Amino acid sequence: MTFFFKPYIIIIGRAKTKREEGKMKVNEMVQIHDGYSRDIFPHEKFITGTIVRVNKKSIRVHMTHAKCTTNGKVTREYEMNQTATFTFWKTIDRQFGKNAGRTVDLYKNKVYGIIEVVH
Repeated sequence: MTFFFKPYIIIIGRAKTKREEGKMKVNEMVQIHDGYSRDIFPHEKFITGTIVRVNKKSIRVHMTHAKCTTNGKVTREYEMNQTATFTFWKTIDRQFGKNAGRTVDLYKNKVYGIIEVVH
């Protein structure tokens, strides 16, 4: 049996004031997570980068470092130099996970996954 996890990005270091809550800023650090599980071993990929540009309906992220893990152990680690644009997809009330009970905006990219921005 194979389980596939949807890729997503976690915003690191969010603004605390109500006025700036849920807003992304240039040079803010992000982490992309992508993974799947075949049999009993989970395979995951973590990519870190910074936000380069923020528009009303999209953001651009420059990705610099990737780390691949299998069953919790690092199997591959490499540097990368790529930029991708994530477009606004929808706003939802998150029911599970780390942001349970909160409203989040989802930005999506076909190759790299989803960014969750907490309100």
